[in-house]
Amino acid sequence: MNLLLSIIFLGLLIFLSHAFNQLFDKTRVPNVLLLLLIGIALGPVAGLVGPDFFGQMGPVFTTLTLIVILFESGADLNLRAVRNAIGSASLLTVVNFLVTMVITTLIGTALLSLDILSAAFVGAIIGGTSSAVVIPMVKQLKIGERSRSVLILESALSDVLCLVVGLSILEGISRGELSIGSMLNNMWMALLFAVLIGLASGFIWAGVIHHVRSIQNSMFTNLAFVFILYGAVEMMGFNGGISVLSFGILLGNAGMIRSIPWVSRSSLYQPSGFTSSEKDFFAEMVFIVQTYFFVYVGLSIQFGSSLVLTTALVLILLILMLRVPASLLLISRRGLQPPDRSIMAVMTPKGMVPAVLASIPLQRGFPQGQVIQDLGYSVVFFSILICSLLVILLYRKPLPPKPSAALEEVREQFDEPEDTAPGDKDGPAEAQQA
Repeated sequence: MNLLLSIIFLGLLIFLSHAFNQLFDKTRVPNVLLLLLIGIALGPVAGLVGPDFFGQMGPVFTTLTLIVILFESGADLNLRAVRNAIGSASLLTVVNFLVTMVITTLIGTALLSLDILSAAFVGAIIGGTSSAVVIPMVKQLKIGERSRSVLILESALSDVLCLVVGLSILEGISRGELSIGSMLNNMWMALLFAVLIGLASGFIWAGVIHHVRSIQNSMFTNLAFVFILYGAVEMMGFNGGISVLSFGILLGNAGMIRSIPWVSRSSLYQPSGFTSSEKDFFAEMVFIVQTYFFVYVGLSIQFGSSLVLTTALVLILLILMLRVPASLLLISRRGLQPPDRSIMAVMTPKGMVPAVLASIPLQRGFPQGQVIQDLGYSVVFFSILICSLLVILLYRKPLPPKPSAALEEVREQFDEPEDTAPGDKDGPAEAQQA
């Protein structure tokens, strides 16, 4: 594609994304699907642009997109909602992951003649939901706070499962054996240490952020620190995405830190959270990177044979059929509206993790690497397509009007008055203190 035309197209995408957001209010078609279709039309269909066009910047861009989305969503989560949702999110993550692995192993060996480890590898990498896809969709749908928290936490936790289990199986394929004990050990270490590092980093950054604001053009320093945190945690062998999410949650709930007795009495450590202008800046960054990300995913999708496409479609349908009863049984209905429960039941889009890991067996020269890659890409495409179509069907009726702030406050007081932390009341004054 001509350089000048490429620059013009990048500008048009931003306008198109704004238009797609407005279109959603009338049609309920998520902009995720429309941007993905644009990428598919330019890439696999027309052949105008391919993923090789971006060279080494492609994987870097996808990683940066995931970092920004996880950080901004963490900063926007309420700690009370996280505490109430973590149990349901963990159960839903583990059950759906195991169910997906079993289904994929059976279907992959039966229809595509994959060996057991190769089929299990595919099941592992598609066993979760994609943070980069789920978070923009649930924010656009404006579902309840608890429902949003469950889906965001599920997508973040499932990334850990997919990465650790998938890479462990991949090493098992290389060696010809699989160590379950080593895989479980790596999993809990990756999760626990990632959370601890993220919280510790947030605690430190909360104490210096008001000094950082005195620097000229300092708005981007928060994201710069997040990039450093992610890279450092990944270099340690832990999950950088979980650390970034934990970091964002702590900074977004800085009132909790100020309520600690020794902190409130200290004159040296004065923690501060994000101002409203900083949160607006993060939201704008997310909008920009996710616009280009979904087009890039569409460009990167490669379709295999008709048998591979059929297998991918069967897998997604079976996963959806089994997720519906699992979500209804495992997630408490307290505080959830019927539309929210329906959305949670169908929210199974795959994204960056399977798209990246599916190409590794082919790069390493595994005999069935091409089939694994084609199946992984096809599952990503069908999962996003079917999830978007189901969202359209579930939201055929106009969304109910958003309740007033006063009504929301009354509801919170009657629902769970014991969950209100002493420092929460300081939250709205965050920007003034900063």
